[in-house]
Amino acid sequence: MDLPRHYFDPVTLHEVFDDVPAARAYLAELAEHPDRDAPGTLAVRVPLTRALAPEAEDPEAELREAERLGWLAVSLTGGPGDEIAAAHSHASDVPLGAVAPLLRLAHVLQWRHRYSEADLLFGLALEAAHHYGEHAASIEHARRLEYFALQHWGRCRYDQALEVHADHAGPYLDEALALFVLALEQRVEAGAPPEEVASTRLAVRAARERLAELGA
Repeated sequence: MDLPRHYFDPVTLHEVFDDVPAARAYLAELAEHPDRDAPGTLAVRVPLTRALAPEAEDPEAELREAERLGWLAVSLTGGPGDEIAAAHSHASDVPLGAVAPLLRLAHVLQWRHRYSEADLLFGLALEAAHHYGEHAASIEHARRLEYFALQHWGRCRYDQALEVHADHAGPYLDEALALFVLALEQRVEAGAPPEEVASTRLAVRAARERLAELGA
């Protein structure tokens, strides 16, 4: 299962769906599916619920639902069941299959403006991906998750920069740019698909443009 057709806004770096009503209909269909709580279905329901939340009648309720589904997905794949467990987890405690669900959940927390909690999960996911990139049999998959984690954590820092006063945005943008550049280097080195490389280049350009606007 994949997300409906979308692109990334060049300023916010948020998903923009080509057909929002169709995306909503697809989300409703998934919610009624017999396998609606299976990991593969949740891999779409969590980010789709999050990304469509701003257009909903009750955005916060939709983000709460995305968070609930996110924790369910992490638990089903053997990851930590809550924030406390995550705070006490080490990279080796997180199964490789739980890394992507952790990233999706972290994005939900990011959109709920709970940045410290999001940072915790992004950091844990990145450490786990790096760990498996060195020790797992599926090294290629683990390294792909590693550069996904770098880019997505960069988007969290970028969001924080857009929220704070311009006088305080610079450090967040510097961190976002560093994460984006590292993700780009790894994606290019790994021969990632062109669309993935393009999305990272877009993120790098956005961070540099925001820094330029600050005169940095």
